[in-house]
Amino acid sequence: MHELTAVSEVERRLGELRFGLRRLAYELGSPASFTALVDRAAHRLDAQLLEPLRQFVGDRPLVIVPTGPLHEMPWPILPSCLGRPVSVAPSAALWHRAATAEPAGDGRRVVVSGPDLPHAAAEVAALARRYPEARRFTGRTARVDDVITALDGADLGHIAAHGRFRADNPLFSELRLADGPLTAYDLERLARPPRRIVLSACDSGRSAVHPGDEVLGLASVLLALGTTTLIATAVPVPDHASRPLMLRFHRLLDDGLSPSRALAEAQRDLSTQGPPANRVATIGFVCYGAG
Repeated sequence: MHELTAVSEVERRLGELRFGLRRLAYELGSPASFTALVDRAAHRLDAQLLEPLRQFVGDRPLVIVPTGPLHEMPWPILPSCLGRPVSVAPSAALWHRAATAEPAGDGRRVVVSGPDLPHAAAEVAALARRYPEARRFTGRTARVDDVITALDGADLGHIAAHGRFRADNPLFSELRLADGPLTAYDLERLARPPRRIVLSACDSGRSAVHPGDEVLGLASVLLALGTTTLIATAVPVPDHASRPLMLRFHRLLDDGLSPSRALAEAQRDLSTQGPPANRVATIGFVCYGAG
């Protein structure tokens, strides 16, 4: 047991970090000012939370079971995490279950793009070229019932769509598809959730934290159902900027890297490229589950 810092200090720095990332994602205000704010907050949080533990963890992969406000942390933005395989889980028991589960997917891949996001459609088109055998849903074919049916028992899913986190009712958090929202309640209809899934959408990894560190949201529902690994976002991400990361991630995953290592290497390679919005898209994705 190691005492690190006051919860109130973490909440304050995390609030600054998320505020700056949101402004950069939506390209509001001065990019230089908000980049500086994000960097200061990230370095301070790193110094408070991870630097004191460096002698114990070294450069090894990390498994993080957050508490309280730390469920809102985009961990890859911390200097100690960038380029390091990091897996985040709601509990140690859930992580262990995911890490020791026998591969259950049937080998199928499913790629989906929601409406009104041209760059999401381009992202999924590129993935369809990488996985020519994949079931592909785009435009008017990306209907909730059809997507849920296709995802059931799949080995890998990828959904690029508008995302919305509902803090007031997290099980109504959604991914927008052609005929309406796909919510956490829809995911609960899955008899066998996809073994691995990527949610390339704003705030898709966020959860509401209830007493006892119970978390509710799209990510927590998928992990509870049995998905072993989920790549999702802890912050808003610009869809035009996330495609390079997603394509690099899938290339590395296809080369045989674990999801957490594939994400870490893709983030390391792309974290300094392009304008600030690209950086938000790069570090906004988190690996949840077994990694």
